[in-house]
Amino acid sequence: MTIRNLFKDLQYVGKAEGDKRAYHVFSGSDAFLVVAPSTRGGLNVNVVDRRAAEVIRRRFRRKRVTVKELIKGARRPDLFGDRFAALNALYVMVALKQARKLAERDGRAMVFKMN
Repeated sequence: MTIRNLFKDLQYVGKAEGDKRAYHVFSGSDAFLVVAPSTRGGLNVNVVDRRAAEVIRRRFRRKRVTVKELIKGARRPDLFGDRFAALNALYVMVALKQARKLAERDGRAMVFKMN
């Protein structure tokens, strides 16, 4: 994936509300881009591989999931190597309307319900 290809022909997918800010998701040919305003006035952009959405959809259908459970249950360290990558993938699922963020918590962790 090159930067040029990541930003080529992007389409707006939707918005996911986090605890502190909104995350806007764009779809490209190779990946999803998760964009959020930074505290310094700029934008934070994170890349989520397109395969991540299919893995989540297949493994966690109709289940409640946290970031920790996603990392462990997906068994794909290439897609969900750290907590931040997994969280961004869950925000992509919310924007795609394949999941929703629940108000409940598992300790301090956010809980998502897959459709």
